[in-house]
Amino acid sequence: MKLLLGTRNPEKIRDYQKYLIHRDLKLVTLPELGIWEEPLEIGETYKDNALQKARFYAEKTEYATLGEDGGFEVEALDNRPGIESRRWVGPNGTDEDRIKKVLELLGKEKNRKARLTFTAVVYFPSERDYVEVSSSVEGVVPEKASSIVRKNFPYRSLLFFPQYNKYYVDLSEKEEQEIDHRKKACKELLLKLEPYLS
Repeated sequence: MKLLLGTRNPEKIRDYQKYLIHRDLKLVTLPELGIWEEPLEIGETYKDNALQKARFYAEKTEYATLGEDGGFEVEALDNRPGIESRRWVGPNGTDEDRIKKVLELLGKEKNRKARLTFTAVVYFPSERDYVEVSSSVEGVVPEKASSIVRKNFPYRSLLFFPQYNKYYVDLSEKEEQEIDHRKKACKELLLKLEPYLS
């Protein structure tokens, strides 16, 4: 089965190519198909947006398509930025702007609990059906961000794991594998895709 990855984020593509491995599954990317349009993200939940993306690209190509959406949730900020994680500093906001806004809003707040969470949906256009998985990884937000910022992943510079005494962005590959929420989700997704692959 061919599965289209409904994202152009190179880091996410690499993750899926690393974790979504099955002998009957061939991953296809949007750049390979020359598709550059993007659907509007107007859902009220991660699942809404993930399904919108998956359906948009699936209907264009007739491939089963994976869409995902997620965000950074800070408990003391009523789980904001959440679904607005990419957009909450405006259309021209930078990764540094996103980091700065979280730290400014948190101030000296004692409750620093936060998590990165996401939902992935695979939509099957011929069946008009889908499967979904969700996963998250939890930590805290210190008063300062890491000095390292990975492009398109600003919140990994804010999420700190006491068990490793490191920010997400500073984890070794082995440590990242141990807690990676996308890896966990892919494992579950492969189980849910099994009936469609056999």
